[in-house]
Amino acid sequence: MKSSSTFNNKQMNFQHWHDKFSPYWKRFVLSPYEHLFWSLIILFFSFAFVNENNIFGRISLTFLFLMTVLCVIETFKLRQKFLNVFRAIAVLSFIFSVFAIIFDSQDNKILYLLGQVIDLIFIAIAVLVIIKKIFSDTKVTGDTLRGGISVYLMLGIVWFQIYQIILTIVPQAFEGELSGYQVFYFSFVTLTTVGYGDILPVHRATMIMANLEAIAGQLYPAVIIARLVSLYTVESSNKN
Repeated sequence: MKSSSTFNNKQMNFQHWHDKFSPYWKRFVLSPYEHLFWSLIILFFSFAFVNENNIFGRISLTFLFLMTVLCVIETFKLRQKFLNVFRAIAVLSFIFSVFAIIFDSQDNKILYLLGQVIDLIFIAIAVLVIIKKIFSDTKVTGDTLRGGISVYLMLGIVWFQIYQIILTIVPQAFEGELSGYQVFYFSFVTLTTVGYGDILPVHRATMIMANLEAIAGQLYPAVIIARLVSLYTVESSNKN
């Protein structure tokens, strides 16, 4: 009788927490781009305030990146079992990265590369998925706008990951030694074509990728703004 009572209490507690968080989860599923957008904003500003010079700062940034990747995965319109596989892979990538940070395994680059490549693949897929959705939408919504902004931010993160991968393989790919936040800064400076010139790519791979990022940074806003304007124009004419 006692074990049955304990089981019932646990079941009631589980139901209580399920009922409490179920509305939040439903909202998350229904508007994944909103949560993706805010996770990207948080990740963006975390580079300004989190100290990468200590192990806790680096793990914190890695954890925030994991949260962003999980939000990215939620934008994939897939069956639950496939989403669970992708979530498990993302968590495994996080574990690889943390293990590499804790044991400072610079000599064993495979752990860094595994984590970086997995994150790059997820974010690149999300960029393609959201762009496809924007071009398949028939009207401009808040979700469309958040998705468009998220893609632009993720383009900077995609190239950030590419530069990190290149640096893991070729540490002298840039002039001088760069920290993670400096690579992040360089990526968005290049994407927006500001180009201060304080960080210089010296390896052919980073030079070419910087050129491609600058081209993407110019073309994407022009194409997306044209698409959003055309959607708004069609929607207004239909109303009239």
